Amino acid sequence: MSESTSHTILFVDDEKSILKALRRIFLDDNYQVLTAGSGQEALDLLHAGEKPTVIISDQRMPGMGGAEFLGRARKILPDSIRMVLTGYADINAAMESINQGGIYRYILKPWNDEELKLAVKDAVLLFDLINQNRRLTTELEKNNLALVELNASLEQKVAERTRALRQIILELEGRDRIQQYLMELHPLNELLQTILAVVHEVITIDGCAFFLKDADGRLDPAAGAAVNFAERLDKDDTLALAAAVQQAASADEPENQTTLLGQYSYVAVPVRKGSRKFGALVVKKEGDKPFHENKLRTIISFANQAAIGIHDCQFQENFDDIEASLDDVLSAI
Repeated sequence: MSESTSHTILFVDDEKSILKALRRIFLDDNYQVLTAGSGQEALDLLHAGEKPTVIISDQRMPGMGGAEFLGRARKILPDSIRMVLTGYADINAAMESINQGGIYRYILKPWNDEELKLAVKDAVLLFDLINQNRRLTTELEKNNLALVELNASLEQKVAERTRALRQIILELEGRDRIQQYLMELHPLNELLQTILAVVHEVITIDGCAFFLKDADGRLDPAAGAAVNFAERLDKDDTLALAAAVQQAASADEPENQTTLLGQYSYVAVPVRKGSRKFGALVVKKEGDKPFHENKLRTIISFANQAAIGIHDCQFQENFDDIEASLDDVLSAI
């Protein structure tokens, strides 16, 4: 910062002629100059709200000497740059001022005007540098805090994204395991248990079960296959779960309709292939929060794979029945 009227210089001396001489030296400089005829008068100015950048005090004054005044001024205005005017005979007292009042430097009487102006200029520059450093330090601390918060936010987002990617990988691996399993025919119960094991592992739920329709299209109230699904429900909850399963088994499209029963939340999705409706896949988790849309999509994808497997099993059973019937017919001929 350059010299400007924002900087105030306070001169303190008990001799009016010296104060007039000091004021005259700085007439052409852009400083606001204040003068005080005693240490107490100068303290009164500080208490009244004056905030001089530089305080220059004579060392030898009646009543309150320069060392005492500058020490007290330091307590009121610690950021000011303080200097003392002293004669050769007062060097020891000047050193006392430096120790007691935190003096930047002392100026010998009689002073050289240019040297005094340069000393004031240096003091103003020092004041600006100290304040600029303080501002920059504060700004740096704020930026560092913001950076720490940003890093924490980024780490949280990275962690969330990593968890999401891991979940996607688990889902893809699970679907691939089921797809590989569907490449061959297996007994229906074995097929359902295999799919439920993958569902339970991938979605990290508390339990899951298939409820299937019989040959006449009626929904069996007992689970056709289950993993950690056994739970004692009262009559009302049993009826509520049965209604939710019946609704899902008959639905054309899956819905994210969570049913809260006891300490668990249930969601049922249809197991269907085209127009064929085979039943419902039901999953449960602890707590009362609805299932997330992403988790629901994963459940639906496994239900669709189950529908393919059930369809193939039933087709194979029908084929075996037809083949047996043909054998009976041919044997009778």
